[in-house]
Amino acid sequence: MKTVSWKRIVILVLLLSPMGCQDEESPSLATLAEQVRLGNLDRIVLSETTVEDEDLAFLSGLPGLVGLTIQNSRISDEGLRYLKGLENLEELHLRGAEVSDQGIEHLLRLTKLRNLNLPKTNITDQGMKQIAELPALELLRIGGPRLTNISLQYIARMPRLRFLHLIDVPITDQGLESLVGFKQLESLYLDGSQVTEDGITDLMEELPELHLHLNQRHPDNHSADHTH
Repeated sequence: MKTVSWKRIVILVLLLSPMGCQDEESPSLATLAEQVRLGNLDRIVLSETTVEDEDLAFLSGLPGLVGLTIQNSRISDEGLRYLKGLENLEELHLRGAEVSDQGIEHLLRLTKLRNLNLPKTNITDQGMKQIAELPALELLRIGGPRLTNISLQYIARMPRLRFLHLIDVPITDQGLESLVGFKQLESLYLDGSQVTEDGITDLMEELPELHLHLNQRHPDNHSADHTH
């Protein structure tokens, strides 16, 4: 784990604190990108500012960026093209980005990406096949009504994936069968799926240590002892 120096912490606090700017507005993506360029930050977190496609252009040519979290975005496939050069990016969280398979193609060069969070997408199974090619991915949180059981076949081939959260993905018990041999999986969250208690029971018999949440709760037949 990287150690964040006190200088980076102080600069980030000044940027985010109302006392640090006269207009009392949240820092812009351009401002934070410049701090990354200067070596003062390696992660960007924006929780209030709305980010559009063209705003992501400020991130081009930032090899020092390790983490990017945008809680309020209106990003499309076109915007993701600005991210393909972030060769050291390890964490990407984009809430509100309704991207398709075409946008996922821009992420395939992010070979160090360990954590991908896209809770609302329009990708298909082809897009999931592309995501499964990311070699370092350990955590995947993704939503998309166009994904099917086939996507779980691709997910089960991912070499380092350990944490999976599917949101409003209409998988069924048949799809869960693809995870039976996925012994490395530690955590599975399913919200808005079409799986049944029978399907969950069968999966837990094969993966008894799996930490599982179904629609924000532990299933009644889930007895694994976990604190998260």
